[in-house]
Amino acid sequence: MVGIGIMVINRKQIQTRELKALTIVGQSDQIKRINAVTYKVKSQSSDNWYDVIHEYKHGWNCSCPDHTFRHVECKHIQAVYISKELRHKIVNNSDVKEIESDKLSCKCGSVNIIKIGIRHNKSGNIQRFKCKECNHKWSDNLGFAYNKVNSKIITMALDLYFKGVSLRKVKEHIQLFHGTDVSPSSILNWIHKFGEVVSPFVDSLVPKEVSGVYHVDEMMVHVRKEETAKGHYQWLWNMMDNTTRFWISSKVSQRREVSDAKAVFQEAKDKMPKPLAIVHDGLQSYNDAFTDVFYTKFGKPVKNVRSVSVRKQGLNQKVERLNGIFRDREVVMRGMDHKESAQKIIDAYRIHYNFIRDHSGIGKTPAEQAGINLELGENKIESLIKLASKH
Repeated sequence: MVGIGIMVINRKQIQTRELKALTIVGQSDQIKRINAVTYKVKSQSSDNWYDVIHEYKHGWNCSCPDHTFRHVECKHIQAVYISKELRHKIVNNSDVKEIESDKLSCKCGSVNIIKIGIRHNKSGNIQRFKCKECNHKWSDNLGFAYNKVNSKIITMALDLYFKGVSLRKVKEHIQLFHGTDVSPSSILNWIHKFGEVVSPFVDSLVPKEVSGVYHVDEMMVHVRKEETAKGHYQWLWNMMDNTTRFWISSKVSQRREVSDAKAVFQEAKDKMPKPLAIVHDGLQSYNDAFTDVFYTKFGKPVKNVRSVSVRKQGLNQKVERLNGIFRDREVVMRGMDHKESAQKIIDAYRIHYNFIRDHSGIGKTPAEQAGINLELGENKIESLIKLASKH
């Protein structure tokens, strides 16, 4: 009778370990495949990682106390069994059964896309796709990292950076919570790539519900490797719509000449509805540029509003507030390297400000307030990148 009781207890313990193993497999980033015979499995009660290794003639061994001292097949070994079985099924299914996807399209425009397996590496599982029309193959990494990092880590890094976390802190977060080692320069390249991919798409969208009163202002930004008469600084020109807070334009220049102000006005004229008024701080470059770009003898004239008052008494508080937000971001960045790099970072930040980040004053994104609703869902960054890539 005692033997039967021990068997019942052991059977319950085995079933409990199997359930715990299923729980481990069901959670993301709990199992890391090093190679065919070596895995790392995260402890469920601490931050430790256990080594699960298949040894010749001895089978699977785990460094956890349950296996080391009790010599039982622990939940970590069983989790590896399940993971290997799932991986085997996925590979076989992708070889035998072509899974059609109606949510993707190839760069050739075809939607005849199939899944062709999963790439396993230290950053996680990356889905591979193939176009049946042109045979083009690609990975679910947003095209940013040459098949090395999956899209979830890329979008998380972008989101953390745009929310004010430094590149080094983003790197540390990814290393600590996802076990993936990426360099700060790689994260910076993702930011540049984000702006390059998305900018042409979002700049082609015309916001219909803007107020027509556009505020423009300039500020100095620190660019470490660019030297002028004023030191390592460049000028950042920002233009914003009054009611929607839609950030219209952001230009980096070495000087505050008429040509620089004119470039900002011309960009607004090309991609925005005709303004009712341009509000600025009275810089003469604005007046001359306004005459060149917006002045007309025909139709309803655009008002040139020169607000020379300072702080709360002026009319330009909203764009000055935007300058303050970016100044806080610049403090964390500790400046930017080159003018070109600065422009790419600011373009990417402008996209995040308009399309990703809910504005605290209006309760939605400036793009949504301006009549551009792309229905990006929960992961707005990833959805926006994929949407821009299609277009």
